[in-house]
Amino acid sequence: MSDGGASAPRTRAKVVVSDLHLGEGRRNWDGSLNVLEDFTVDSRLAEFIDHYGKAYDEVELVLNGNFFEMLRCRAVVDYPDVLFETYAIELIRVAMDGHRQVIEALRRFCENPHHSIIYIVGESDVGMHWPKVQEEFRRRVSDRVKFMPDYYLDRGVYVEHGHQYEAMYAIDVKEPFKEVDGLPVLKLPWGAFFNAHFVQPLRKIRPQFYRVRPMRNYLVWALLFETRFLWRVIWQFLTMLASASSRKLYPGNSLLTILKIFSQAADTETLEEYAEVLLASDSTQKVIFGYSHIPNYRQFQNGKEYFNAGAWTKNLSLDLRSLGSFHRLTYVLIEFRGESSDSQAKLMEWFGKYEPIEDYV
Repeated sequence: MSDGGASAPRTRAKVVVSDLHLGEGRRNWDGSLNVLEDFTVDSRLAEFIDHYGKAYDEVELVLNGNFFEMLRCRAVVDYPDVLFETYAIELIRVAMDGHRQVIEALRRFCENPHHSIIYIVGESDVGMHWPKVQEEFRRRVSDRVKFMPDYYLDRGVYVEHGHQYEAMYAIDVKEPFKEVDGLPVLKLPWGAFFNAHFVQPLRKIRPQFYRVRPMRNYLVWALLFETRFLWRVIWQFLTMLASASSRKLYPGNSLLTILKIFSQAADTETLEEYAEVLLASDSTQKVIFGYSHIPNYRQFQNGKEYFNAGAWTKNLSLDLRSLGSFHRLTYVLIEFRGESSDSQAKLMEWFGKYEPIEDYV
């Protein structure tokens, strides 16, 4: 018997992931372990993308900042704090070659014309502001990938990475480029200099150093239990300050300005406060951040919701609400009811297939 041409309603969803930090790959060219690679779960991410490519009729995958790692990448011998277009293109090529399984999964996902990818640029993948870098990513994945320089708002769901609320990593998204000696360069945030001259030298000694959140709690802990390494941290910090005083590429290079930048950190509670401000708008029902690397959920009295999608990298939290070492593959799933804008959002964790072995480090 005919059903009169009626068809089942299309199933629709948004999937938001943050802070994957894909670098050069888990293995170096000679097969040795790359201890500075933050992303280690390529097969699980590829499986995750394939799963949601089949789970709904229409899926919007939102890559909410720091999908790639460009500030702590070793495409050249040193860690430059000036990002030219040619170097940014080299970084993206190295990262995509180092994570072919993930890139192929994204390409398969986009083979469905009803699926789409939104790419929000964060602070670690700041090189994605270059149009030719975006073209390189589209060439390997799909020409339908849409890039957002700061945030994305759709049907009451507001998605932003969150780095703009911290002075060290905030960038000028309206005019991200400038000329230096006649060559166009990105106006990098002060955090790029911080990474090149403070974080990376210390990660060569302790690869897990930058995985600790929040850093100020770690410094107190180091004072009590790792005094020798703390002195190395202090020395590196002072060396960085001395070097910064002679640089003119960053927003402020006086000691007073630098200390002011460090005092304006965006922690978990700060992001919650900014989310509450955004949710005061009638057009916004849900706010999703990343950046902090700590998954979070809060429901406000008016029923509006805040989510932090967390990160897919290993972390060591010294925050009492998430104390301990963890590697949780968290994300936010938003499901829509039929063709309406009504939605239900959930903070989720991906497990995938059981893997009996993996690299310990």
